[in-house]
Amino acid sequence: MKIKNTRLLLMFLALMAVSASSCKKSLTEKAQDFVTPAQFFKNENQCVAALNGCYNPFNSIFTSGLMLANEGATDLAFLNSTYIDARFEISPANPGMGKALWTNCYQGIMYCNSTIAGINTAPIADARKQALIAEGATLRAMYYYILTSTFGDVPFYEDDVSSLEVLDKVAQLGRMSAVDTRKALITELQKYAPDLPAKRTSDIAGNRVSGAMAYMLIAKMAIWNKDYPTVISAVKEIQKVYGALSQYPLTDTYFRNKNTPESIFEVQFTWSVTGLKKVTNIACFFTPSKTASQAVYDGVTIPELGSTANPYTSITPTAYFMSLYDVYDPRRNIILGYTYNGTYFKRPQSANGTGKPWMGPKFWCPGMDNASDGNNQKVFRYADALLLMAEAANETGDQALAMASINEVKTRASASYALTAYPGKDAFFDEIKKERARELMGEYTRKWDLVRWGIFYDAVKTTAATEFSVLNDNLRPYHQYYPISDSEVSRTAGRLTNPTYVGQ
Repeated sequence: MKIKNTRLLLMFLALMAVSASSCKKSLTEKAQDFVTPAQFFKNENQCVAALNGCYNPFNSIFTSGLMLANEGATDLAFLNSTYIDARFEISPANPGMGKALWTNCYQGIMYCNSTIAGINTAPIADARKQALIAEGATLRAMYYYILTSTFGDVPFYEDDVSSLEVLDKVAQLGRMSAVDTRKALITELQKYAPDLPAKRTSDIAGNRVSGAMAYMLIAKMAIWNKDYPTVISAVKEIQKVYGALSQYPLTDTYFRNKNTPESIFEVQFTWSVTGLKKVTNIACFFTPSKTASQAVYDGVTIPELGSTANPYTSITPTAYFMSLYDVYDPRRNIILGYTYNGTYFKRPQSANGTGKPWMGPKFWCPGMDNASDGNNQKVFRYADALLLMAEAANETGDQALAMASINEVKTRASASYALTAYPGKDAFFDEIKKERARELMGEYTRKWDLVRWGIFYDAVKTTAATEFSVLNDNLRPYHQYYPISDSEVSRTAGRLTNPTYVGQ
């Protein structure tokens, strides 16, 4: 997934890309801005260069905006700041991070559609052609997964916008059922997944899309659709490659540890003093407060974090989230920051030792330069896949598989946490919800989990909203999905609408 800035790639993207600031956004790209397959896709290297460009929008999607929406405004944590996304002050007129996410996802889809069309005409071996098309189709499915999870029903198209006729067709699209979009993508990925490498992502040069990534997307979209047998069959394909979870250490979960063997998909960021800079500022929202010009964080010296970091107001865990961890759970000290090397931070010791911890070292970035960090963003891990299978097996009545799957995750933390007896369907589901929180906090999944379970509003209202008055005042049931921006609605002459936000 590492991008090579070749002349061919730059030429292709320059002709193909539409500026995010252009008045012709998202679904109505100008046809003359596209290179035709006959002009570019002459050999395999050019096909790969074009695919490289299809990864680029992820760096503009997996940012602090999406992190705050998916993790910093849920039952697990809250960012007590002026950010409208965290305060639920979003609306079609002021859609927060949703506007940029919409544009970047559809730009990624545009790239994928054009690249797939070009590869189809390329004079390369059929087997290699099929593998490259499978990579493009998986990336396209990822963009639609993000869109449907964030907005619900969205326009769906797979056409290469290479003519005015196609452009006009795409411009007429309204919202398509998210369920139907996912069904179409699942069918497509089931076709293409066998053409991708049956390897762990970390074993693929450049950490490109693997077969496991395609199967993970199948499982993710199928569980949204409550198609539980498809979830189970997809995760079993991942199991064939990844094996036992116990072989992967918990340190794999640290964002600073890049492209570790447990990872299925990471968004690549890089920072160096003299080299390539492709950075995010997410660590700023997870780092303890810092003393100016010193490597001292809330009273504790942390040499590896350095003295040049400039952390922002930090996301704060909720009392509910804190209560989910046994004090001996090793994940507790990874995700929540009470101490560093045995020394307590000041905040947890406040109020007679009842103060809130900081977010933990899983998210910190050693050597952060001002607000810039070069951590990768963990999006899909094997533990997530196993928990999806546990949830699906519970729904289908396969108690043995459900227990085996959740216990793989639990016993990696500690053998003492294994469930010894099936507690019943409802109690097991409650444990799944808690275990996904303990294991996956910060991996862009919590809000989407709450929404697909149908409990987002109630879950936040009874946890974070009891601690932070702005949530109690502002949170509404329609906030489960983001609104499409007014500018996008206007551009489509009302074909796109926000029915749940009417009058808000």
